[in-house]
Amino acid sequence: MTLKSFSGKERRAYVRLERSLPVRFKISVDKMSKTYTATTKNISQGGLCLEIFQDTQQLIDNLATADSKVGIDLDTLIPRPHTAASKTPAWINSRVDWSRKPTAKNPVMLIGLEFEGVTDEARKRIHDYIVEEFVKRYEEHH
Repeated sequence: MTLKSFSGKERRAYVRLERSLPVRFKISVDKMSKTYTATTKNISQGGLCLEIFQDTQQLIDNLATADSKVGIDLDTLIPRPHTAASKTPAWINSRVDWSRKPTAKNPVMLIGLEFEGVTDEARKRIHDYIVEEFVKRYEEHH
């Protein structure tokens, strides 16, 4: 897979919520997977941007593989209500849309992920979370 670099041109189809949230994600290559932790830079109905501070070279190598898949653990990103707790994590499939490698000036790796095949339940959780956060932000400023 060829990773696209961010060109600076705005291509967003969804409004982004700028929010730093801890998240687990895994990269699967040839039936093997490795789980990482990162922080979101932003999240939308269609995807999210990850800020990655460690294991960046290993990630770059894994993402360069043509058939790599990225799974996002929705339960670490947006915890379920206590009444709906589940033993198995809700993973969302995604694909890498773009990436920015770390540099000496900015040592953080950024990866833009686009969600794929999201279930209705997961889509609703993401939507409801984003709406709630925007409402909170509005109420704080008005």
